Amino acid sequence: MRGHHTRSPWTLPARAGNRHTPRSAPMTPPGPGFGEKLRAVFGLSPTILCLTGLADGRIRDANDAFLSTSGYTREEILGRTPVELGLWVDPAEREEGRRNIRAGRPVRGQECRFRMKSGEERVMVLSADIVQFDGEACILSALTDITDRTRAETALRESERRFMVAFHANPLPMSITSLADQRHLEVNEAAIRHSGYSREEMMGRRKADMGLWVASEQQKRMLALLRKEGRVRDFEVTFRTRAGEERRMLVNSEVITFGGEPAVLSVSLDITERIQQEARAREEQEQAEAQARALRAEAQAKDEFLAMLGHELRNPLGTLTNAVAVLERLAGEETMRHVVAIVGRQTAHLAHLVDDLLDVARAAAGKIELALCPVDLQALAGRCVDALVQAGRAARHEVWREGGRVHVHADASRLEQVINNLLDNALKYTPPGGRITVSTEEDEGVAVLQVRDTGQGIRTDLLGRIFELFVQEPQSLDRSRGGLGLGLALVKRLVELHGGSVTAWSAGPGQGSEFTVRLPAVAAPEAPADASPSARATPRPRRVLVVEDSADARQSLRMLLELAGHEVETSEDGPAGLAQVDTFHPDVALIDLGLPGMDGYTVAQELRQRPETKSIRLVAVTGYGQAEDRRRALAAGFDLHVTKPVDASMLEEMLGPATPRSGR
Repeated sequence: MRGHHTRSPWTLPARAGNRHTPRSAPMTPPGPGFGEKLRAVFGLSPTILCLTGLADGRIRDANDAFLSTSGYTREEILGRTPVELGLWVDPAEREEGRRNIRAGRPVRGQECRFRMKSGEERVMVLSADIVQFDGEACILSALTDITDRTRAETALRESERRFMVAFHANPLPMSITSLADQRHLEVNEAAIRHSGYSREEMMGRRKADMGLWVASEQQKRMLALLRKEGRVRDFEVTFRTRAGEERRMLVNSEVITFGGEPAVLSVSLDITERIQQEARAREEQEQAEAQARALRAEAQAKDEFLAMLGHELRNPLGTLTNAVAVLERLAGEETMRHVVAIVGRQTAHLAHLVDDLLDVARAAAGKIELALCPVDLQALAGRCVDALVQAGRAARHEVWREGGRVHVHADASRLEQVINNLLDNALKYTPPGGRITVSTEEDEGVAVLQVRDTGQGIRTDLLGRIFELFVQEPQSLDRSRGGLGLGLALVKRLVELHGGSVTAWSAGPGQGSEFTVRLPAVAAPEAPADASPSARATPRPRRVLVVEDSADARQSLRMLLELAGHEVETSEDGPAGLAQVDTFHPDVALIDLGLPGMDGYTVAQELRQRPETKSIRLVAVTGYGQAEDRRRALAAGFDLHVTKPVDASMLEEMLGPATPRSGR
């Protein structure tokens, strides 16, 4: 706007024919300071204001609201016409306003569209009139931005249109009724089909008058809820169709405004067939429950059979293993050592088969539980390879270890079982002189274990089924490689229980094979303060009590312990074992769980309750090896649960100082 004036630059011209302000009557001069006040009002007004010359249409001034809305600066608009700036979207709207102005009529409430500097179009309501500015006739335009309101109204109309489209297209019966008198204001095609009435027969009529309500108390209760809460959810009613058929309906209703009056929007779901199906289902429920009880009883019988099978198989295996360990320490002649080695290998093979058979059955039943802790995968793989070499099983093969350290969160004994099964598989299918390589590495947060061999390889058609139960490469009649086809199936299940995966690959027959286990890697745990070899306790003789009802198992375990330098006493049942504790005062008690009369659990509980015996190390040595057996043993007071057969190398762990209780 221009500089200060001593008089107001703004005046309104007198209009011809205006009886209040005749053209010849002079206007009262404004008081001092009126121009400055008017200028301030113009600049600060939230209304969009623009001043253009009547003769040339060029912009003389505009307020801040105009500038902020249009996006132009003052320098960009002064002296230019709205047409040059491209403000008018529709030239016809501009011409309509100019015609009114030229005819001496002010513009009031004309809806126009304007284009901003950004290209955005906005809807404005225009009011304009002629004013005198510094002695020049100008047009003062006032604009009210109604874009948001217009968009909201458009969106509302579109929403209403979509609502009606959805209303009529809905496959469920829908109706809109007056809240005041329950007359039908609108119904969709589904409601017409369901009721059997025509649209003309329904519109303007009440459901009660048409006989649709079977129970009037349902209608009264529904109306009361609608008036109180404004909505009804899952209200079950019974309607009668025009044909007289009664249908059970689930109704959801909401109070809305329709056609300017309170109305009820209802959508109904026919649940007649569902109710009939539920009735049939109730009739079949007893049969289903009886079948479920039978299946549970069958599953329980299977679990009990597996537990008993494991016990009955492992008890003689335990005795044989103990006897072999004794023979190994006593054997002096070469022939004797050779015979003992044969018995030992075959006993270990039989024990391995029994473990795999029972574990596969447990895995199929979802009975395997994991005792997770940080495990050094490289060290574990190394121990498995060392054990293989020490047992003489790798004498005719080259066994290599590669890779670096990587840790996983796993059950160490189960992961050891995975590695041993993969090594057994490699030995079985790799001829003498072949190479077996075990490698570990970390790959982007994944621990990778690979067992590769240069053996006979895997046929392409077998690769996709290699981890299925009982799947093996064809063998000759002598079945020289042995096995039941359980090992790889167990590997897959155990790896998946750890949240990992296992794959097999081979280039084909004679090209060797590669098995890859992937598990989530974890950070290496901090080494304990006493982890150095010098900090480990030196084995010492102990006083050991063996409570075992099998004479052979009892005697073989006694001999094995005595050969290791321990002082041993034995008992054949629970009461005798408790009495022996009072006289022998053992450091460690190895107790069979399946004792006659007083079982091993009761013996352990009794010992833990006595102050003088509560510190004895208690080890459950048993053929019962299921997870529930371990939990029950630890709950009874055992420090350790060991499943038969017991390897001689485990004796120190069994007899060692008491540690936080754990199952194995």
